[in-house]
Amino acid sequence: MRRFLVWYLPITAALVAAIFFGAGFYSFLSGDTGTSVAIQPGPRVAVSAPEKQIAPIILGDSLGRGTGDESGLGIGGRLVDELRRRHVDTKNIVNIAVNGARTRDLEQQLTSPNVQTLVAQSNVVIVSIGGNDLWGDANWRNVQPRDPERAMKETLDRLQGSVRTIRGVNPSARIFVIGLYNPFITTPFGKNLTPFVNNWNALLVERFAADPRIVIVQTSDIFAYRDRLSFDRFHPSDEGYSLIARRIADAI
Repeated sequence: MRRFLVWYLPITAALVAAIFFGAGFYSFLSGDTGTSVAIQPGPRVAVSAPEKQIAPIILGDSLGRGTGDESGLGIGGRLVDELRRRHVDTKNIVNIAVNGARTRDLEQQLTSPNVQTLVAQSNVVIVSIGGNDLWGDANWRNVQPRDPERAMKETLDRLQGSVRTIRGVNPSARIFVIGLYNPFITTPFGKNLTPFVNNWNALLVERFAADPRIVIVQTSDIFAYRDRLSFDRFHPSDEGYSLIARRIADAI
């Protein structure tokens, strides 16, 4: 009995295992690995915008973020409030704007699948970008840049690339591009910046004129004749943000 347990039982188990292994290996080589099981795909997440409800998203820089608005609403929150005041069914806005962002940052952000999904689920896309590219490195108030036309063209080319990405992800969305204003207009040399601001806004209109679903939201006149800046003397005040949001609401 002891000899059976020590010798014969292990040998028998090893032979049985070898037979099963051999059969399985042969089945693998011959391609007969059993009946395939059809795996049913799970429900797909909807990536399309609603048809009877405004679903807004805002991308870009600190103006898009709402910096300077004491209420924290900014353009996006005030747009939602304005549309609802007009009895327009509107979802809460998705705000993924980033303080200090430039056109290259927006390009990078739009490569994210998560961001593209958010854009695809929106039917109103607000873009505020370009100001930091143009005014962030040099003090245009005091010294005219060496080649302002080139700086504007390069910035506009990158902005157009981002708009093209948005349009590729969401062919039917209304896209609102926020124009620039001159926050230094009341300073001694600030008026020197006004021609550049006007030129940029004109270039925006020209560049996107072929797409009827793109609206250039002009803002320069909002700040040209009345002080509607926040405490930082750069970003809009509550009133300034409200007026920008109202212009978008009027165009929706």
